[in-house]
Amino acid sequence: MKPYKKHIFVCTGKSCIAKGSEDVLKRLREKIDEDGITGVKTSKGGCFGVCKETAENADLCPVVAVYPEGIWYERVDAGNISEIVDEHIKKGKVVERLFHYKLEP
Repeated sequence: MKPYKKHIFVCTGKSCIAKGSEDVLKRLREKIDEDGITGVKTSKGGCFGVCKETAENADLCPVVAVYPEGIWYERVDAGNISEIVDEHIKKGKVVERLFHYKLEP
């Protein structure tokens, strides 16, 4: 495996898939390739469990997590990927309007 600086996980639980997470992952990979970004790995993340906390949390899908920062984004669609890549991955700025949670060590 090549070394990488960031690892982006896209939730692929049932609720997130129903709301387009596979399209999110596809667009994420395309954007990273288009922009020639190296050192970033993308993965399916299985179910993150965010939408299982309460019924209304199903509206938070799809969820994307960026590590090592531990930033989780909610309600991500394929149209948000350019903003996440341009702002967070390239510039290190959290996209506040999609921010869900920061995992603390």
